[in-house]
Amino acid sequence: MLKRSILVFLLIFASPLLQAEAIQSLTIIEERITQHILNALNASEHKDVHISTGKIDARLKLRACDTDKLEVFNPYQTSILNATTMGIRCQEPDKHWTLYVPIKISVQKTILVAKRPLLKGAQIGKDDIEIATVDVSQLKQGYFTKMEDIIGLVCKQNLIQGSAFNPAILQTAVIIHKGEQVSIQAVGEMLSVSMEGIALNDGSLGDIIKVKNLSSKRIIEAQIQAKKQVRVAI
Repeated sequence: MLKRSILVFLLIFASPLLQAEAIQSLTIIEERITQHILNALNASEHKDVHISTGKIDARLKLRACDTDKLEVFNPYQTSILNATTMGIRCQEPDKHWTLYVPIKISVQKTILVAKRPLLKGAQIGKDDIEIATVDVSQLKQGYFTKMEDIIGLVCKQNLIQGSAFNPAILQTAVIIHKGEQVSIQAVGEMLSVSMEGIALNDGSLGDIIKVKNLSSKRIIEAQIQAKKQVRVAI
């Protein structure tokens, strides 16, 4: 009888203790979030990645979730490099919970920066460029890694030394200016005609600008092919 009483006592009081131990590991949560971010980033492009998660309150008692049922997600659908918060939730039917964890991602990468101060309108040359290793997660407007992608482009604003080149601050060089005389190449399947005109807009290679035909006085739209040369289909 005594042994039976002891057994009943243990079953009654041990059960809550066992349940109390089934608490979700915060370390596993951090590891799953970190791994999710690493998987989302292209390893070949982002080799030097550092991820830190905000401190999760150790007093938080979430019910333990099967590792296979833990799902990490980006709550704001932003670029993973720009994410500052990640969510993780338990997908077990009887253990639904969701947690949001602040994160910081640092990705060191070698990119192109200004070797010296550059003024608005300056055309980029090889001597204006140097490489630097920076945290690209902070470069919201992008960056360049290949010199051939920016040589010949023009600064849209003043740049200080060390500024990262990005698409928002560079533009193609203007090669035809308003009021400049240009050659209009009118091209068709069986015919090609050349005539003179006056550009009514500034434009870069590939731009569509308005041109006044000096012979007919008509205003047409033509595509810039080269300096002083535009083309229109007939």
